[in-house]
Amino acid sequence: LLTGHLEGGRPEHEIEVHATPEELEQFAKEGYLLRESLIQGDHLESLRDALDRLTETEWEKSRGNRKPTERSWGFIPRHLMDKDPVFLDLLKFPPVLSVCRAMMGPLVRLRGLSARVSYPGEEIQDTPWHQHLRVVSNPIPPWFSQPHCIDALIYLDDLNEDTGPVAVVTGSHAWLDRDPPHKDVDTVEGQVVFEVPAGSVVMVHGNTWHRALPTRRKKRRMLILSYTPTWLRKSPHGGPAPTDGLTSKLFDDMDEETRILLGHGGYS
Repeated sequence: LLTGHLEGGRPEHEIEVHATPEELEQFAKEGYLLRESLIQGDHLESLRDALDRLTETEWEKSRGNRKPTERSWGFIPRHLMDKDPVFLDLLKFPPVLSVCRAMMGPLVRLRGLSARVSYPGEEIQDTPWHQHLRVVSNPIPPWFSQPHCIDALIYLDDLNEDTGPVAVVTGSHAWLDRDPPHKDVDTVEGQVVFEVPAGSVVMVHGNTWHRALPTRRKKRRMLILSYTPTWLRKSPHGGPAPTDGLTSKLFDDMDEETRILLGHGGYS
């Protein structure tokens, strides 16, 4: 049972959290939570099909005249919920959203839904160690407030040596005195490597060090579903959302929960 100020008063806000207290404690300590085979069957196929449609229309345009490089991040489309109604179903996806609320409080907003598609070939499409949310002053002020974000890495293909596993560094989300090694792809002490079936979700704190290993023989499709407290500004990555996107068309009829999740309420 979680309580918090929702517009119009202080009602109790009851949430069925899709995690045990022990799992939440582990998430807080280690910076990640694995949900193996969370999405299956028709739901998984619909997400694959929607991302494939989007890739077909945007991939070549995004490449332009770019010449192949030694390494790249592959194809990264953004603002997915504005582009296909299939992705809108993830806005209130309980196995992810309920955990975000349990970890950060009931007032959370969507930071974004993007994707990454990696392809095998001469151009190595892995990623170096990195974080998704890093705003830390040096020196740390007495009343510094660490920003929090939860990213759900949703894998639409099996993660293995062919597609490229994901690695995270246990407890690194709490390291305010150091940064991930710049452009480094080497093994880091404390890393955990996941090889999991399609439909699995790795939930990470936005400051958890992580990287994707190379995609060698089969393409890898991944969605990145992110939430922050409502008072954090929306991610600037990928530029502004389309003005005529699907989420803007929800505005007139959206309920209070949807307004808050899309950034139109839940903050002072």
